[in-house]
Amino acid sequence: MLKISPTRIRLNQDSLKWLKQKKVEVPENAYAVEHILIPKFKEYTEMFTFKDRQDLRLTQQKNHVNKITKEKEIQLREYDYIKRFDDYKKIEEIRQKTISPSGEEKKEIWRFYHPKDNSTVRFSRNDGQKEVNNYIHSDGIYTDKNGLKIRPISTAEYYNKRQDLDDKHFVNAPWTLKESITTKDKCGTDSVQECTVVGIYGDKGLSLNHLNPNNKANEDFRYIEWELLEQLEQQGKNAKAFVIGSCEEDYFSNRQFENIIDLFATEKVPFSSYKTGDKVLYGPFKRDTRIGSADAKKFRYGGATPIEWQSGQHIIYENGEIQLANPVIDAELKKGNTNPKELVKKSFTKINT
Repeated sequence: MLKISPTRIRLNQDSLKWLKQKKVEVPENAYAVEHILIPKFKEYTEMFTFKDRQDLRLTQQKNHVNKITKEKEIQLREYDYIKRFDDYKKIEEIRQKTISPSGEEKKEIWRFYHPKDNSTVRFSRNDGQKEVNNYIHSDGIYTDKNGLKIRPISTAEYYNKRQDLDDKHFVNAPWTLKESITTKDKCGTDSVQECTVVGIYGDKGLSLNHLNPNNKANEDFRYIEWELLEQLEQQGKNAKAFVIGSCEEDYFSNRQFENIIDLFATEKVPFSSYKTGDKVLYGPFKRDTRIGSADAKKFRYGGATPIEWQSGQHIIYENGEIQLANPVIDAELKKGNTNPKELVKKSFTKINT
């Protein structure tokens, strides 16, 4: 079979004029375009791949043309990298749009997760109706005595889900009551270390709080108590709660966690508590965010997906279940341990349900 190689064309006034005539859009920061024409008897395919000065793909347009009917199908791709200027050149996301001859559009998204240990790259491909991925999955859901459902997932899967959450559905730093949300949709938070996550669920969906014990805004527990009591009232008489995170070594962390579970016990609210604790937080969670470390350099230059360096409990709440990711679950899944009950129990020092 005859091999057809692409022709590399430097972008200048003449080539830009030629591309305009071809009705091909040139992306910002493009330095050159690779052009290839694949002829067949009744059809041909013409492809334009734009690259920057680092020779990284920016966009790609593929035109599939029927010579007889002149009908054209157009496929457009956009590429995003963890760090576009680095030496690793790792693709994080590809967005594809296919336009049929009738003008109908179909969109797909590929997302890639690059582990810092250079093991298998994880990916997902989603066309809006179905997702295909190569994540390592647990065997399902662990349901505790309080009815709380927890599904262990990999950090790669968490990161994929996290990217679909906007600010209204994600509790982010600085982790005070101001960032708390109430929603019936999918929501989440991550990097729960000394912090405590409090979820109250009922008639209004889920009220999600992520509280940093060392933030001065969270010093006076009375304000936290008032807010949680108000959320309980909003969620109705059948409201339940869960409490996740914290450790014993940090005094303020431990005090905040204990105050919260004491409040629920006093108010006779059914709740589950999952304390990460010192043994897990300062042991298997292995914080790799020290400035100046080899791992920090690797992160800075795009050697792996950034969430890998955010240790702690990562949480997505969806369809009435907690989807939990953390370094312990990642390590166990890689070993072949997919038992959801075991994965949850290994993720915490103390569990009360």
